[in-house]
Amino acid sequence: MNEHNRRAGAQTIERVAMFGIKQLAMTTGVVIIIGMITLVLSRSLLPTDALAAPGPVVERTALKSITKPATPVSVTRLRAADHYNVQRRFSGRIEPNQTVDIAFDEPGKLKTIFAGEGETVTAGAALAGLDTELLEIERDRLVRLLSSARDEQNIMRSTLDREESRKNKSRETQNAIDTLRISFAQISGRATDLEGQITMLDARIRRATLRAPFAGTISQHFADPGSSFEAGQPILRLIENGPRNVRIGVDPVLCRNLSIGDELDLMIGADLYPARIAAIRPDIDPATQTRTVLFELDDNPIIVAGTVATIHMMQEISANGVVVPISALRDGSRGLWEIIVAKPDGDNHRIAVEAVEILNVSDTAAFVRGTFASAALLVTEGQHRLVPGQLVSLVQ
Repeated sequence: MNEHNRRAGAQTIERVAMFGIKQLAMTTGVVIIIGMITLVLSRSLLPTDALAAPGPVVERTALKSITKPATPVSVTRLRAADHYNVQRRFSGRIEPNQTVDIAFDEPGKLKTIFAGEGETVTAGAALAGLDTELLEIERDRLVRLLSSARDEQNIMRSTLDREESRKNKSRETQNAIDTLRISFAQISGRATDLEGQITMLDARIRRATLRAPFAGTISQHFADPGSSFEAGQPILRLIENGPRNVRIGVDPVLCRNLSIGDELDLMIGADLYPARIAAIRPDIDPATQTRTVLFELDDNPIIVAGTVATIHMMQEISANGVVVPISALRDGSRGLWEIIVAKPDGDNHRIAVEAVEILNVSDTAAFVRGTFASAALLVTEGQHRLVPGQLVSLVQ
């Protein structure tokens, strides 16, 4: 039993020793591998010239940057200005010389319309007509009464002439003559009154037909045949043919440079049309704070009433600054704009950034003011590849 225990203990010690030897071998191998990897990496990260010849690497790199040649850039010299021009636009609607809503003077029923919408009519042409049946019936009655009154008047005139032609006139005859004269005067007055009523009816019948006060085009109908209406209710709208007018509100400051008779071009659609100033109102519109200018256009069938016409005018604004191309501007910090300038540095120049404020901008240029010198050299191309302090040479 004791012998068996000694053998078991010896085997256990032997296994422990072998395990320790294996662990030590594995640990040593790992350390050797890590050391080799570290050596390789350190050699690959070193600069080539550092491996070839040991020395101060920092000094060699600084020497190379100092000797780097200046970057060529294109520049233009800024020119100071004391003003800039702004293009102003003012618009108005084209209107005819005359537009009238035509109506009847008395109520009635619309019988017919002679001119349709969009139809061109001449001055005096019939446009619409009332139902005049009742007026014509009344006229026929008055005509018959007038005819009877005239017959009675003729008979009485003959009787009166016969009585007055008697040589021996008694008192009774004289009284009869006086009575005939009074009756004749009464019948004559009634005939005259009937003639007046007939004349008035004739006028009402004539006015039952609306006629064009001037040559023009029917723009709109407000009633249809068969409809009843009140006196003065519009039946149709007539627009005069011929030259058109345009009322445009213009800045009072710019109106000082305008005079009656001046000719300017108005933009109508995509085309320009010449126009003449016919009038300039002396007051200012409180709603728009502008003065109304009346323009006259030549007669042109292409120009339609209601179309918008625009006038372009240049206004000079006093301000100190310079004009720069749009391409020379770039976004700066805090919402500002910047330009790149070249400042003298010995025989060359160095790049500097200047903040600017845009006062006016057009399609290709901007009027700005800022921290730059009045005659600074503006870099016009390649701003994206330049940084502040970079050495540059100017391209002539």
